[in-house]
Amino acid sequence: MIRRGGKARGKVAEEEWPSLVDLVLGWKLEDVMNENLFKDKMKRIPSTFSDLKSYLESYTSPLLEEMRMEMSSSLEAISTLPSSKISWIEQKNNNTVYDIVFDADSQNSKACNQPESYVPSVGDIIILSDVKPEHISDITRNGRPYIIAFVTEGGDEDDDSPPAKYVIISSGKIDSEDGKCQDRKTIKLFAAYLLNIVTYIRIWRCLDYNTAVRRNQSLIQEMTHYPLVADIVQKQKKDHSIDSMEIWSKLSTMDLNNSQNDAILNCISSMHSNNSSSSFSLIWGPPGTGKTKTISVLLWLMREIDHGTLTCAPTNLAVKQVASRFLKVIKESSDRACLGDVLLCGNKRRMCVDGNLKEIYLHDRVRTLLGCFVPMTGWRHRLSSLSDLFENGYSQYQKYLEDQKEGDSLTFYSYTRKRFNATYPELRRCFKEVLFHVPKSIILEVNYNNIISLLELLENFNKKFLHKNIGDEVKGIFLYNDDQSDSSVSSLTKFSKTAISLGKIRIRCLELLNMLLSSLKLPITSSKRTIREFCMESASIVFCTVSSSSKISNKKLQLLVVDEAAQLKECEGLIPLRLPTLNHAILIGDECQLPATVKSKVCEDASFGRSLFERLSSLGHEKHLLNMQYRMHPSISIFPNISFYDRKLLDAPNVKQKEHRKKYLPGLMFGPYSFFNIEDGKEDLDELGRSRKNVVEPILKPKIRLQLVSYVHILLKS
Repeated sequence: MIRRGGKARGKVAEEEWPSLVDLVLGWKLEDVMNENLFKDKMKRIPSTFSDLKSYLESYTSPLLEEMRMEMSSSLEAISTLPSSKISWIEQKNNNTVYDIVFDADSQNSKACNQPESYVPSVGDIIILSDVKPEHISDITRNGRPYIIAFVTEGGDEDDDSPPAKYVIISSGKIDSEDGKCQDRKTIKLFAAYLLNIVTYIRIWRCLDYNTAVRRNQSLIQEMTHYPLVADIVQKQKKDHSIDSMEIWSKLSTMDLNNSQNDAILNCISSMHSNNSSSSFSLIWGPPGTGKTKTISVLLWLMREIDHGTLTCAPTNLAVKQVASRFLKVIKESSDRACLGDVLLCGNKRRMCVDGNLKEIYLHDRVRTLLGCFVPMTGWRHRLSSLSDLFENGYSQYQKYLEDQKEGDSLTFYSYTRKRFNATYPELRRCFKEVLFHVPKSIILEVNYNNIISLLELLENFNKKFLHKNIGDEVKGIFLYNDDQSDSSVSSLTKFSKTAISLGKIRIRCLELLNMLLSSLKLPITSSKRTIREFCMESASIVFCTVSSSSKISNKKLQLLVVDEAAQLKECEGLIPLRLPTLNHAILIGDECQLPATVKSKVCEDASFGRSLFERLSSLGHEKHLLNMQYRMHPSISIFPNISFYDRKLLDAPNVKQKEHRKKYLPGLMFGPYSFFNIEDGKEDLDELGRSRKNVVEPILKPKIRLQLVSYVHILLKS
């Protein structure tokens, strides 16, 4: 739940910072459509700042203006926005808080890819109207009040089914409340989606000075005061070298080029030489220079040396790409079967995780571990049941015979076989999931080894217990103890060697079962929220978007890695920097490619879209260039190399080969590059109804298309 600013806060100092939701709900329609609403308050964001307070204040008005502009654009295109009929609405105790139920038929039309359907999300700003708005004039026609609302609650993020109802905060009283009837006529009420402001809220909270001073002071201070702080840190640096031989021996197996190796080594060296202070490292990754591979190897090294790392990117797609490549590196270079220390977080509706990524995706991990942690059927229950069977199997059987009513009774062999089969397979499945999804550091080395030994012994016991001639000897197996010698047991009871062997295995299993029952500390819960928190706190390599990093709470995380950092507004970068344990940040990007999207011309002129990567670069911060490009034919790469990279890029051997001279059109026209006319393309809304797509345009490779757009954008600006 996202609470309303000051009303959910306990300290007076925090109440002075207004709630962003309250501000937005306080805007009138004229305010939203007023392009000059914040014009007088806008100033160009400088490259250097005198103090933290002025730094944070420089982003407040641009953030509000950008949000106003996004709302304005949505209202102007309201006929194309997703909407839904409201089937029921009821006012709660607060005058402007309502329970609301959206029409099921309207929402189910989403499956048919109908753009007008709307599935709410927490953080959505919606506009309410008694008619389905086709034009902005429909909103206030005939004196209708302009009412917008904020979706503040709506189900649990671990639930797969949509919530039965949502909670909204409205900008005013809804006269046709609950849609029952008025003058005996049914009232229709519609909700149209305008925008989601969750990211805006998270940034806004970071701009609160009273909150910022209690967060990661070191990194934020360097952001604010660079290059002054950087100069001081540089003078204070000591030659605190890392074990370069160990790192280099690991890197040498990764098939990286010199610039990639140097970038990684320099970043790791900076981390270790700044033990007493925080710092930033910049990796400059032009197109096709192996930026994602460099990041994945860097993260693999961080995992090898147990250095907690949070990896962020601006979009879900970018996060999934890095996480996927990282998994590939792990599986190609490591024999560590456990992935419990690696976690991918994100909204299940928007992230659309599939394939191998499900192995590390938080939502899937919670569902998997839920079956292992529940009290009545989970790991501890299975351990206790099997321990009880191995220790008291014969006495349990005698009680079974006493309680047995008329009818055939099971033999002791059938009884124990049935009990064992009811417990062992589930215990094995449960422990295999635990060993894969829970970090070894949480399980502990001794418990990890005991679990492996127990599973091997139980499998051996299971196979031998199926022996055809063992039935008459089961009693001796379950009564055998270590005080008896092999010879005495054999002579007295005429046991076979198989029976004696099984008796010994049973005793050893019982020891391991009891050791695990006393020392293994894993959750015993049926709460998905508790398991989610356990997974988050246990991980040491975490992937998420920059915005969703606000949900991360993990004291192990010391390093922040931001991919596509040049496409990120600097104020967005404050979200992950709230983590107080971070002491170093590595920004990977290229300011010569597309910058962050800014809709407001006023904000663009104020440098609101400028990234921290670009600002630090402009101030002379050292950048580690990845200088070998593997994607473009030399006749294509020559243009960006000369125009944007000062001829510093080298063409890799693979792009110089004749096979790399791909042709998209017949004949010799245009050589290695071709042009496509996509004037017949048609824009449509994506599956979530949030963004537009052109189904014809993907004939161009996405990365090539992004590069071309980036270069054209920069040329137009210059």
